[in-house]
Amino acid sequence: MSRRMLRWLLPVTALALAALALGWVFSVRLGGGDAYPAYSSFRADALGTRALYEALETLPDFRVERQLKPLARLGAGSRLVVLPGLLWHDWEKIPEDELAALNAAANAGSTVVLAFQSVSKDEEEAWVAAEKAREKREAEAKKHAGEEENEKDKKAKKPAHGPGARARREPEKKTIAAAWQVALGVRTLLAPPTAQRAATAPMALTPELGWHSELYFQPSDGAPWRTLYTRGPSKVAVERPFGAGRIVLLADAFALSNEAMQNKRATGLVAWLVGAHRRAVFVESALGLGEENGVGFLARRYGLGGAMALLALLAALYLWRRAVAFYPVRDPLEAGGEIALGYEPAAGLTALLRRALGAGAVLPACVEEWRAVRRAGGNAAATARFDAAWAARDPKAAPVGTYNTLVRELKPR
Repeated sequence: MSRRMLRWLLPVTALALAALALGWVFSVRLGGGDAYPAYSSFRADALGTRALYEALETLPDFRVERQLKPLARLGAGSRLVVLPGLLWHDWEKIPEDELAALNAAANAGSTVVLAFQSVSKDEEEAWVAAEKAREKREAEAKKHAGEEENEKDKKAKKPAHGPGARARREPEKKTIAAAWQVALGVRTLLAPPTAQRAATAPMALTPELGWHSELYFQPSDGAPWRTLYTRGPSKVAVERPFGAGRIVLLADAFALSNEAMQNKRATGLVAWLVGAHRRAVFVESALGLGEENGVGFLARRYGLGGAMALLALLAALYLWRRAVAFYPVRDPLEAGGEIALGYEPAAGLTALLRRALGAGAVLPACVEEWRAVRRAGGNAAATARFDAAWAARDPKAAPVGTYNTLVRELKPR
């Protein structure tokens, strides 16, 4: 192995090891799933719902998929629609288009499950205090910059109709209390961390569930909500018919998590939610995950991983080719200490000459070019020695030896 190759071997090896280590770190991170939001079906740790997703995949003639498109594009159809790990403050009010998508799915026969993240009264009070502080800071900033008057002027000038008005219009939000006749609230529940099956609930449900949330539901009077589970006097899981389907609200998504599937499995609840459906959709977009549109996503989607690896290999070979000669390099000592033709920055020109001229015609062509340049001037004695050496050359001798002889005759004496 040549010294040039040895000089490049160490950095290339170090770079390859660093790439392997980085790939291993990413695979461990993404394999565990902690890069995804809590209760995502991509997560394999305790806070994910991947166990439930993969368990449903094993059912015969059952199809499971993830919804990465916006919730407003959910579409109708009879299936189990799971929205796990929702933050209840973000769902007190729902945009009209998302609410219409959920209603359409339920009307078409779907079971729409909204499972909220666990929240305590202390966390609720801290969140309210933080929101009030944030609103106060924003109001002071607007007042200081005079933005309130500017916003009023913009609204007054904004056309209600015409081109561009629809693009600027944001979907209005409706509260769950107004849309589904059920209010959400948080209060301290002086009860064990379990939820008990209500007397009005189906007997197929799991009798007791692990429950840590202090979120509860308060259906409106006369609303067709049925209580499924209670924690103390509070209703923590409710269900109502909606068109050909139903809507289920869970105040704690723990029963759907990987931890619950391993330690406190709620088989009865999961089986009741699935019911007669042969398809399930986990709405990941409700957790903030969106569909990728980059080159990497397209490569994975269309199976171009092998092509990308081949391109990377070709790029590595190209860089290697630019740094290391692929044909043998002659050692100058082999030419008796004289200058020998070898790999150098002008090797490309040499290769071009070899392709355009025969092996025996390269040196005469070089001599003719030298003479054409030398006519403009130069050392007459050196030129005479050069011509004498060229006339006395042996045509059968190696071109390298003849070249070295000509170079020596041109050196000053």
